[in-house]
Formats: sequence, structure tokens, C-alpha cells
Amino acid sequence: MADRLDAMTPRKKKDGSTFWHRVGTAWKGDKGINIVFDSLPLPDAEGRVAVSLFEPREQGSGQRQERSNSRGASAPDLDDDVPF
Repeated sequence: MADRLDAMTPRKKKDGSTFWHRVGTAWKGDKGINIVFDSLPLPDAEGRVAVSLFEPREQGSGQRQERSNSRGASAPDLDDDVPF
């Protein structure tokens, strides 16, 4: 198992296909797997809530990699030219 994993939930698109929404972070602790949710997954049409763990993707590609901010949580790269 990787040091850190992305907790993802499947969501249906309007066209019927599925995309994965990141809802948190997981890692292996002393007594099992710890999961911290940044948002809560929504139930599907049958009322079930599903969360899968994946290795993080590399930025800008389809490959997963680890990304973290100073607190250890995943965050997007906010390098932009906003003047405020």
C-alpha cells in the first residue's frame, strides 16, 4: 500500500458514464486504515455509499502521484496571476 491514498467515490454523468470524485485521503495506521473526509460521498440511486482507495495521480497526466500541502492534505496547485 502507498503511504497515502486518495479516497474516491463514483458519480454518474448525465450521459450515463462514471467519473471519480475525490472525497478524502487514506493511509495505513497502527490499528488499520485511517480515512479523513474533505467532503462526504453521496448515496447512489439504490441508497448505497461507495468509497474506493487509489494511489494519487501525477499532476497534468492520467497517472497518480502524491500531492500534499503543509498539513499533509491534498491541494491543487494555485500558481496563478490573481492580484489579490
